[in-house]
Amino acid sequence: MTILLLLIAFIGFIPIPEVEACMPGYEAERDRLREHLGIEWIQNGLSKSGWTPSKSIRHSSDLNCDFSHPEKCQWKNMADEKQMDSRDFYLFEKIDYTEFPVLRVGPGPSKIQQGDKMIFVGDKKREEQHAIFYSSPINCQNSTGNLTFTYWVYNSARVEVILLEDDGRGGYKMIFDDPSEEKPYVDCGTIQLNTECHAEIPPREKPFRIGIRAYEISNTDGSFVMIDNILYSASLCKVGIDIGDNFKSNALETGATGKHVDTAAELKCDNFDSKCRWRSGGDAMVMWRRSSSILPSPLLLNATGTTVGPRGGYAVLYIEQGTQKKSLDILRSDPITCQSLTENEFTFRFWEFGQIELEACAVDLMLKDIECVPIPRGSSPANVKLTFRKATKNFMIVIRVSSLNSDFDNMVIVDDISYRATLCTDALSVFDIGDSFVSTPMLSLLLSRNVHTAQDLSCDFSKRASACLWGMLNQDEESSDIASNTWTVGHGPLNDEKLYSLTGISEMPEGEFGLAKFETGGSAVLLSEVVRCALDNVHVQFKLWTTGTAKIKVCLVEESSPSLLDCQDASSGDVVVDLPRIRRPFRVAFSAEAEDQGMVLIDDIVVTGQICPPTAAKQFSSKTFRPTADIPDPNVCRLLSCDFHLGHACLYESSQVPHSAMHGVSQRKLNAFLTRSKRVFILESPQFRLNTVARLHFDYKLQGDANLFICNDSGTKELESCFKVEGREGNDYIELLASDTKVYIISRLSESGKSGSLEISKIVFTDISDQAIC
Repeated sequence: MTILLLLIAFIGFIPIPEVEACMPGYEAERDRLREHLGIEWIQNGLSKSGWTPSKSIRHSSDLNCDFSHPEKCQWKNMADEKQMDSRDFYLFEKIDYTEFPVLRVGPGPSKIQQGDKMIFVGDKKREEQHAIFYSSPINCQNSTGNLTFTYWVYNSARVEVILLEDDGRGGYKMIFDDPSEEKPYVDCGTIQLNTECHAEIPPREKPFRIGIRAYEISNTDGSFVMIDNILYSASLCKVGIDIGDNFKSNALETGATGKHVDTAAELKCDNFDSKCRWRSGGDAMVMWRRSSSILPSPLLLNATGTTVGPRGGYAVLYIEQGTQKKSLDILRSDPITCQSLTENEFTFRFWEFGQIELEACAVDLMLKDIECVPIPRGSSPANVKLTFRKATKNFMIVIRVSSLNSDFDNMVIVDDISYRATLCTDALSVFDIGDSFVSTPMLSLLLSRNVHTAQDLSCDFSKRASACLWGMLNQDEESSDIASNTWTVGHGPLNDEKLYSLTGISEMPEGEFGLAKFETGGSAVLLSEVVRCALDNVHVQFKLWTTGTAKIKVCLVEESSPSLLDCQDASSGDVVVDLPRIRRPFRVAFSAEAEDQGMVLIDDIVVTGQICPPTAAKQFSSKTFRPTADIPDPNVCRLLSCDFHLGHACLYESSQVPHSAMHGVSQRKLNAFLTRSKRVFILESPQFRLNTVARLHFDYKLQGDANLFICNDSGTKELESCFKVEGREGNDYIELLASDTKVYIISRLSESGKSGSLEISKIVFTDISDQAIC
């Protein structure tokens, strides 16, 4: 009797759209389903779903569905107009603990949890009825996929898994209709209880859909199929942006903590590491991440028109299709407490992939917009430069997505962020390093004191440098053009924020320090006591800060000459200068200069290495800067002499002019080959400064149609005004005047010449008596 009533319930309930709302006696049949199976039809339960007509799924798990939230399931009934089935599935819910009759309804479990949902299709007609429940599109599948689901059938009804693809006419066709296509293996056995339907779906390169098809519903006593717990597992082909197989990203963890920045320069970020003061916006679903992966050049070229990509670490925001803008993270700076209304400049580089647009905004601490500037898409990947005109106090800068096409994957990369502005804590002039900053005269003097070891020249400027073996020339006793300003001793404490804004150096001078200050430009030279000679590994180390146009170089000064020689430029920070081996007495000089306003601060001078100790018979006086007119400067000898034994041209370089040839060095010889397309070769000396007349000797050899000229002072002279070497091979020389600063060795083809060559094997610097100076 129970089975009979159950059959009546199944046969009586054949939900189709017309019957759902108006079939006479429908409530009574639904009561019987509730009584004998404990399930209840949910009206319009499948009217909404996550199924999409054209957007491919991103992950195989997107097709998982237990019908607890049918509006999210990416499955739906085949539309009637497709004419591929005759019935639809409908949503039911288990409302009590009634067990299914295991001998008649299976192979799914007989015990179902209250509240569980499943889909149902049935009929009692003699004619074959069938229904198709099919998925959102799958772009392609790399390997064999697995589809499983729980199902129940009654009275000869059956179920199978089919594959569908677009037929090109707005409809679908079953793939197994094509004999060339591989069929999925389907096992929907009905023998054992609690058996799932399992289908192995072969790899496919073309887009397809999966369908669950109920069929052989053709029993006049009634038959049905119920489906639940659909699970799909497969390795899908890439449906997003190709960013390379080796691309990796990590959570964006930087040094940004929400603490205000002290200088605009702190917002510079080119690696997104612990020094970066930018961070993600907060609790968004799609977050900014950090990557240092190198992007494939073809990808960059297709997306941006150039193969130039980000370097080092960069911030990346990957946005999967279907993501809404409100779910996206923002990239924001640490806050700026106060900035002046003077000009500011915010710059960064970005790369966009897909259909996406950005904007940069100044926002208050509650993320409310103060002003926003849209970023043109065409700017990628060039530097973006923009200015904020309304933000002055307690604000942050954010980079965010302003619009995107969510039908596709999108990605944006940001790198090389910098910000230039005058904050309220910034220095107002090149001299503004704190209200407590003062300077006083330096007490150290050049007193002809002996320098026994390199360490004797160390100086931290304490006690106004009174114990330092450094000083300035006594301008009252001897005139010299190397010192037009004076060095003083500076005292603090300094304002670290202002000094950092001027120098970019976070470390501050400790205690007293050396200071050269220029109000209207000029120079100032700080000299050491005389060192007899430098032997091995002599290094001068010191800490340096420069402001404005001021700069400094470390030079050597001959004991007998006021000229600065062998100068090396120094940059702010910790400086180390290596001194060459010097066999004659010399001084070390700190030569500071400025074209306009500026300051040079030095501290903690440390000199190391081996020097010659003084002799008991002689000390070197600070008043010995008297040039010897007939002895050329030996430092110039070091600059100009060359025997090419190291395989290069010493300090000589090839000057690049139109149609100029290059040189090579081998077997202690310099060679240059001239042709009709490379008609001239110019070998340029380093810049030097002479103190008297000297000679420059050279061994040469000319071949073919090449001629040789030696020009002093200027390589732009007409060759006719230079010294022409008349011979074709041998040794010759040119006299250098005290005013000369450069020498050019020039070889050129004759007017009608076709080819030729120049060979130089030795260059020697001597005095006018041909005596070697080095």
